[in-house]
Amino acid sequence: MTKLRRENHYLPVSYQRGFADTSGKVWVKFANEPNPVHRNPRSVGKRRDLYIWTQKGVATDNVEQFFGNQVESQFALLSQRIKEEGSKFSIMSGVEQGVLCRFIAAQTTRTLAHKHCMEQQAGTSVDTNTFVRVMLRQTHALIENWRNRTPTIHFFTSLPLVGEHYVTGDSPVLAIQINESRVWMPGDTPQESITNLTDILSSPKHCFMIALSPYICVSVQNWGDGQTHLPPTHVPPRDVQWSNDLVRTQSREFVIALRKESLPRHLFTRFVAKGA
Repeated sequence: MTKLRRENHYLPVSYQRGFADTSGKVWVKFANEPNPVHRNPRSVGKRRDLYIWTQKGVATDNVEQFFGNQVESQFALLSQRIKEEGSKFSIMSGVEQGVLCRFIAAQTTRTLAHKHCMEQQAGTSVDTNTFVRVMLRQTHALIENWRNRTPTIHFFTSLPLVGEHYVTGDSPVLAIQINESRVWMPGDTPQESITNLTDILSSPKHCFMIALSPYICVSVQNWGDGQTHLPPTHVPPRDVQWSNDLVRTQSREFVIALRKESLPRHLFTRFVAKGA
């Protein structure tokens, strides 16, 4: 009888390594711990049996294997290259674009934050089978959306400045809807909310953003020229701070950074997730 892979990382080790320091560890600020801790990525962002579901009455880890073989292992090579090349990252093949989009689609739906979001919408706890079925359906919907209409991919970097580092967390993908109006209202402010994925994908302008390393962030958007823009565009520190603030707000359990100085002193006990 095959032993199931029960230690399921919803924040892949290959992704966390993009934020690791020279010792191979990441700095983590947990919501229930007062001080940052230095951790091996394998010990962070996992939940036992998160993806172990039953098919025809038999428990299976085929979803965990799919993530490992079809998403994480392929993304690991690209992630390492992005981290090493930094602002000089200038060439990306069509295959690599597919790898990146597949990773972002999976990372949008596979987290505990997304499961909590589903439960908040349902008004009750969601069992593993339901979570996995919805997760796979929505991951597929995202990928198909990008296949049907080639997205515009923009890379951004804080380099050559090193004062601000991108952080990530247990809910790293920012799903952003841009609501444009002919009448500008001075009181308009960005609003965080739980939004159905179908509503996000049907909106005229939306994007999915994620930091890939302490110095590189990427945005996959449904408007523009359908091209991948490289090398990364330099952005001022305030843009990095804006992105980090959004990640901190929607991360429920922990935030990860290259240096502990980049971590927040406190994590919100509430959370805001999206795309359920």
